[in-house]
Amino acid sequence: MNDGYQASLLLLLPFIAKEFSISLTQIGGLGTLFFLFETLFALPAGYMGEKINGIKILLCAMVMYALSFFFMMFVPSYELLLVFYVLAGMGFAIFHPIAFVLIAKWSHKSSIGRSFGDFTAIGDIGRIGLSTVVTFLVVKIGWRLTSFIYSVTIFVFIFFFYLFFKRTKAQMQVKEELPTKVTLRDLLLNRRYMLACLVGLLDNAASTSLFIFLPFLLIHKGIDPAVLGSFAASYFIGNFLGKSVIGRITDRFGGVKTFILAEILMAGFILLLTVSSSLWVIILLSIVLGFLTKGTVPARATMAIESIADHGRYEKAVALLGFIASIGTVTAPLVYGRVADKYGITATFYVSAFFALCAVVPAILFGLTLKQGKQHI
Repeated sequence: MNDGYQASLLLLLPFIAKEFSISLTQIGGLGTLFFLFETLFALPAGYMGEKINGIKILLCAMVMYALSFFFMMFVPSYELLLVFYVLAGMGFAIFHPIAFVLIAKWSHKSSIGRSFGDFTAIGDIGRIGLSTVVTFLVVKIGWRLTSFIYSVTIFVFIFFFYLFFKRTKAQMQVKEELPTKVTLRDLLLNRRYMLACLVGLLDNAASTSLFIFLPFLLIHKGIDPAVLGSFAASYFIGNFLGKSVIGRITDRFGGVKTFILAEILMAGFILLLTVSSSLWVIILLSIVLGFLTKGTVPARATMAIESIADHGRYEKAVALLGFIASIGTVTAPLVYGRVADKYGITATFYVSAFFALCAVVPAILFGLTLKQGKQHI
C-alpha cells in the first residue's frame, strides 16, 4: 500500500501540471519537496523505532498520506498543493527507515539480501496494481475524484489492518538482544559504512527521479497519456523482478559485485531509452530499467548491514543511511527539472546515466575495504 500510493501520487503530476500550467522546473521542485521529508524524517524515524512499536508508527504514516489524498480533491492552487504533498511526503518518509530496521532484525545474516529483496518486491505489487489503475481513472473522472477514491480505500485498509494488528500484537513484537551501544560518531568514523551511504546517495540520484520524469519523456515521444499507467506498471514489474532476483544474486555473489554490474547496465539502458522510438521497445526497456534501478536496493542494503553487523543495533545506522542516501533523492528532481527545461527532457536521462556510473566508484572502494579487512579510518 505504501509504495503503491507513493507511485500513484507521482503519476498525478502530469495531470496536475496541465491544470495549473506549471513548468517542469516547478514539477522538479514539487518532487524535491516531496522527497525532502525522507531526509528530514530519516534520523527521527530511526530514534522513534527504538522507543515505539514499529507497526504503530507505520499505521500513523498511512493515515498521513491518506489525509493528503483526501484534501487534494479540494486544492485550489499549486501553492496549497505543496502543503498536501508535504503531508504525504512525511508519511512516506517514516515508512522505510522503520520497516528496514524490522526486516534487518528479523532476517538471518546468510539470507539478508533475499529478505530485503522480497520485502521491497512486495511493495511493487502495490505499485503495479495501483499505478496501472490511477491514470485510467484520472482520464475518466479527473485527478481530484481519483485522489478522493484513493483516500477512502486507504482508510478502509487502515481500519482492517488495525483490527488485525490488535489480534496479532504479541507475535509482531521484535525480540531485542543486548546490543552494543553505538553513537553517531562511531558510524561517521566507519569508513566502510560511509562508503555504503555514498553508494546509496548516488544510486538514488540516478534512479529515484527517473520515475518522476519518465511520464514526461513518454509524452515527448508521442505516447497517449491514458496509457502512462501501463508503462509505469511495466517499470514496476521490472522493480518486482529485480528486487527478488538481485536479492538472491546478492546472497550468492556479494553486494559489491552485484551492485557494480547492475549500475553499469542501468546507465546503458537509460541511454537506450532516450533514443528509442518503438512502442514495444520502450515497454521492454521500462521493464529492464525497473529491474535494474530498484533491483539495486537489496545489494545496497546488504552492503550497509555488513558494515555495521558487529554493532548489533540497526536503528541509528539505518536512520543515518536513509538520511544520507535521501540527499540524492531530494536534490535530483530539482536538478533534473532544471535540465529538462533548459536542454530538453532527454538531457535529464543523460544526467541520470552519469550519476549511475558515479555510484560505481564508492562501491569499488567499499569492495577494496573488504579485501583489506578495514572498517575504520
